Amino acid sequence: MTTPSASQNTSTVPTVFVMMATYNGSKYLREQIDSVLAQNGVDVTLRICDDQSPDNTFEICQEYAAKDPQVIATRNEKNLGVGWNFMQMVYDDESLGYDYYAFCDQDDIWLPDKLSRAVERIREEAADEPALYYSDVVDFDENAEWNELESFIPCEEHSMTILFANWASGCTMVFNSAFFNLFRSYKPETLPRIHDAWAHLVARYCATVVPDYTYSGIRRRITGNNAVGTLKDHHKSVFGALQDASNLLYKPERAMTVAATDLVLGFGQYIKPERINELERFLSYHDSLPARIDAAVNFDYYRPTLRGKMLMMLRILLGRI
Repeated sequence: MTTPSASQNTSTVPTVFVMMATYNGSKYLREQIDSVLAQNGVDVTLRICDDQSPDNTFEICQEYAAKDPQVIATRNEKNLGVGWNFMQMVYDDESLGYDYYAFCDQDDIWLPDKLSRAVERIREEAADEPALYYSDVVDFDENAEWNELESFIPCEEHSMTILFANWASGCTMVFNSAFFNLFRSYKPETLPRIHDAWAHLVARYCATVVPDYTYSGIRRRITGNNAVGTLKDHHKSVFGALQDASNLLYKPERAMTVAATDLVLGFGQYIKPERINELERFLSYHDSLPARIDAAVNFDYYRPTLRGKMLMMLRILLGRI
């Protein structure tokens, strides 16, 4: 398998290009920018792309960019939404040439070793191969539960889970230049999944994934403006069950199938040989009722709850994935 090559940095300090997408984030933005710039053991460049915030978010970004050459602040000509706001930074040629890359939310705080730990883990487990790292998250609330990722550890033993759900938070992701070059080599017309779910899907099929289930390098705020909240399986709530029922009835589009199709179209030459048959089987499941029944019973995916598993089986039988 041939993959895009990694950059060659002769410096002893790894360079990290941090991509922050902002929208109406002025309340906590300064704390987050300060925490990113205070990272230990790495040379950080922070690219901030504002998505037409009506508040003074962009003015704060400009303020930092004016006084610190490590900060680059730009503003979109129109509102793109969170997924494309991140992905346009991935596709921008000005982003090339760094050793490592990271997504960054606007309202968290990063611990000083967040990036250096990720770099160390990638170097230990993946060397120069395309690799994506992610870790757990902890809320600011001191009473919040720890180890959100713990219930998703079994996903590692069920290879098809990534086709159905994403459990890696973009705000924890760090990836090397080899994966960055691979990831940006294909630009779909329509983003098949939000930026972090798309990155995780591509990594699972084409690269090395380095999960860090026992560490969190961020303190996350749930503010009401988050594009994505907690990782907890929403099937545990009444609202989640109603939402799934609504999706079954009113959303016949096959979003997961579209994502898998884009994966094969854009990254087919990089997909691990042992995963090709799995994708082909998934993409043909809705050809007939017998195929859907077989898929519902035999697809190797994980759900933390029995309720979630049953709802997914029903979606497969109805051809709604």
